[in-house]
Amino acid sequence: MKVSLITTERNEAGAIAEFIDSVLAQSVQPDEIVIADADSNDGTKEIIQNYIDKGAPIRMLVVPGNRSVGRNAAVEAAENEVIAVADVGCRLDKHWFKEITQPFRDNPKTGAVAGAFKAAPKTHFERISTDLMIADEDERDVKTWLPSSRSIAFTKTAWRKAGKYPTYSEFEKRLQMKCGGEDTLFDLAIKDAGYEFADGLAAVVYWRPRPDFKSFYLQYYWYAVGDGMDLTGLADHAFFRRLTFKYVGLAVVTAGLAVTWWWLVVLPLGYLGLGLLRRALGPWRKEKRQRLEDLVTMMALLLAYDLSQVFGYWYGYFKRPQGKRA
Repeated sequence: MKVSLITTERNEAGAIAEFIDSVLAQSVQPDEIVIADADSNDGTKEIIQNYIDKGAPIRMLVVPGNRSVGRNAAVEAAENEVIAVADVGCRLDKHWFKEITQPFRDNPKTGAVAGAFKAAPKTHFERISTDLMIADEDERDVKTWLPSSRSIAFTKTAWRKAGKYPTYSEFEKRLQMKCGGEDTLFDLAIKDAGYEFADGLAAVVYWRPRPDFKSFYLQYYWYAVGDGMDLTGLADHAFFRRLTFKYVGLAVVTAGLAVTWWWLVVLPLGYLGLGLLRRALGPWRKEKRQRLEDLVTMMALLLAYDLSQVFGYWYGYFKRPQGKRA
């Protein structure tokens, strides 16, 4: 069985070498590597070409557009039926390729495989945000979990039946690849096409969390923009129920109960503070942290996350084409 490994990227000069090195160090090598570059201008293409000149089995495509456009172009160009997908910015465990493709060898009828990913924090801030935001590996159930395209494999047949990666190019391109969510929609389309994800959770890629508050906020902000712009409206109900209604409801109740002006400040801040404390205490205790500074940081990260979801989702929602809003 021959397998192609594909990825897409843009302006990843600082990360592309680590990614390619981890691919070339695999215990089982892919038969070909296809990289779709979205017309980088920071030297990424030159780095890739240097690997090609040294004999690495890489084909580089220059495909301007978002992640979905790049992935679809790379899959289409791949010579083999079985496709493994990972993301630049990640480091592959040396057995990742072997493990992500093993289910196809065990069962020729396999259409898709869900791999795993783990955070690889390097700073204290990154470790705290990882404890707060990343689920434990052993809590993932391959029957219900929707994998990220940083660690996934599928056949071209399944990819075509699923309608390929959703591009939504009429509005997503304007956001210059900042929105997430296309891999989740692809996962759902794979299932709708009649495929179940085989267990490939032994196939692990490692990725580094965002290093500071600003980049943390922007990461989840753009994820939320992508959810808001999603034409299917998959995230609408959860967003309205969990975030907007909670804060709008709090404002309405506070205004109704307020006797003097300062209650308008005390009630919201008290409610918000207690809620953040309750949500932060779980991971803080679970990781057996003892510093109060870490608890405060977790609360601040949760607040940043909530704000990113509210502002990002509404921005994306009102960018959604007319007639496609809930």
